[in-house]
Amino acid sequence: MKRLLILLLCSSALLAQVESRKTYVAFDLPKFFVDVLGFSSGDSLTTRVDIYLQVPYDDIQFVKKNDRYTGSYEVTVNFLTDDNASVAEKIWTEEVRVPVFEYTESKKTASLTRRSIDMQPGIYTIRVQVKDLESKKVSYVVKKILVGNYFRKELALSDVMLVNRSAAEGERRAITPNISGDIGERNNSFSIFFEVYTDGSIDSLLLHYTITDSKGKEFLNTVQRFNVNGTKDQVITRFDSAKYAPGAYVLTVDARSTLAEPGSLPIVKKRMFVVRSGNMPVSISDVSLAVKQMRYIAKADEYDQIDETEDPDEKRRLFDAFWKKRDPSPGTDLNEYMEEYYSRVEYANKHFSHYQQGWRTDMGMVFILFGSPNNVERHPFDIDSKPYEVWTYFEYNRSIVFVDESGFGDYRLLTPIWDLLQRLKTN
Repeated sequence: MKRLLILLLCSSALLAQVESRKTYVAFDLPKFFVDVLGFSSGDSLTTRVDIYLQVPYDDIQFVKKNDRYTGSYEVTVNFLTDDNASVAEKIWTEEVRVPVFEYTESKKTASLTRRSIDMQPGIYTIRVQVKDLESKKVSYVVKKILVGNYFRKELALSDVMLVNRSAAEGERRAITPNISGDIGERNNSFSIFFEVYTDGSIDSLLLHYTITDSKGKEFLNTVQRFNVNGTKDQVITRFDSAKYAPGAYVLTVDARSTLAEPGSLPIVKKRMFVVRSGNMPVSISDVSLAVKQMRYIAKADEYDQIDETEDPDEKRRLFDAFWKKRDPSPGTDLNEYMEEYYSRVEYANKHFSHYQQGWRTDMGMVFILFGSPNNVERHPFDIDSKPYEVWTYFEYNRSIVFVDESGFGDYRLLTPIWDLLQRLKTN
């Protein structure tokens, strides 16, 4: 059986305690994608964890050197336990060189990198930070991961990788991962890759694949028989994606021996992916929700018209028209305003969610409207006041105050911003 070689092709081919008072420059939207996957290391104590990064050229600061443009960034990866103790760290630097200036502004071209580290099985929080070495800008992604144990199990599956492309290279097949998890609406198919580990006692498997949407509706239910050729086998499977509407989906793989007893539990792995429509941001998986999320900048009449439209095709047409009017560069494929807006929505959901989604909170609203504040003052323990924060925006000559009236982290807006809201809706 041919072995699969996981490659990161050159990017052009992919055209501790809180102080009582603390002031700092806050927030920066993550401008990169990260995927973390676990595979067997062949060792009884550890699992190989692969870390994949995709950094768009547009978010790298390039400097002209001789006849080329050069950019570089530093990556820091920390593995944290539940008590926030760092148990592993990996740091490296990447340099990118391009021949022409146009590449330096490309959002479709990216620097891809991978590093591996052996970790003991368990649950970790992983923090991935990218620092541009020219501009000194820093952004980071934090996610929870489960590192599995694959050593000498009767049957185990690695994590599931989405595949961007694969090609035969002699006796091996080279694959390039889809790090963003984004599948274009125009793509007719997509592929996944994973490894199967056995103890040698299994000759064949039944691999059961299902795909469901965010509401649980099933779009695929199929079974594949797979012949085992050793204690480690590699599987790459292609799926038709032409029938999937834009949105978020979950692909489930469960495996069991063909000789398994009836009712025995299968080995299960899941992988989420998003079918993206046209130039719509990756973070949008539900147009109806995306419409509600734009209420902060839409005028009341146009918002009501789009939100109350029941026909999904007409709602989508009105949604597209709304953003087309606000496209700062209509001659290009990307609507930068739309991308930035929904990136802020995604950030708000990750960082400001409390009893409700982050975009619905006062902090989330302010962040979505005005972006990252230039400075933040936190006052969580002042004796003579309730906990509060002050966000300062130099551009608007405004300091915005949030107060935690309940004492449970539910910060409410104290400073009126009606004038700023009206200004944004007028422009």
